[in-house]
Amino acid sequence: MSQIRHDLLRFLRAGALGATAIVALAGADAARAQTGETVNVHQYAVDHPVADVSIPFTPSLGASVPQSVQLATIGENPVYGYFYYEGRPIIVEMATRAVVRLD
Repeated sequence: MSQIRHDLLRFLRAGALGATAIVALAGADAARAQTGETVNVHQYAVDHPVADVSIPFTPSLGASVPQSVQLATIGENPVYGYFYYEGRPIIVEMATRAVVRLD
């Protein structure tokens, strides 16, 4: 087993942090709602735009979103939220407030 694969497996076994990394790396495109249906998170944000947020930095992948930024929810999905910055949806993991997708 390669060292990289070994390290990745060890990281994934760490629990929730590993699951968070997989979701972030997958682009946070889909999530399962409490009703059991799969929701395309990005498409939901595009279909449900909100007013732009003014923040003193340009959002980047992995960046932490300040608590002062109100996140819109993805239906009943508690995992992801979003906000708009310069007319673009920014997808955020709710638990960590980390940016997991931007376009």
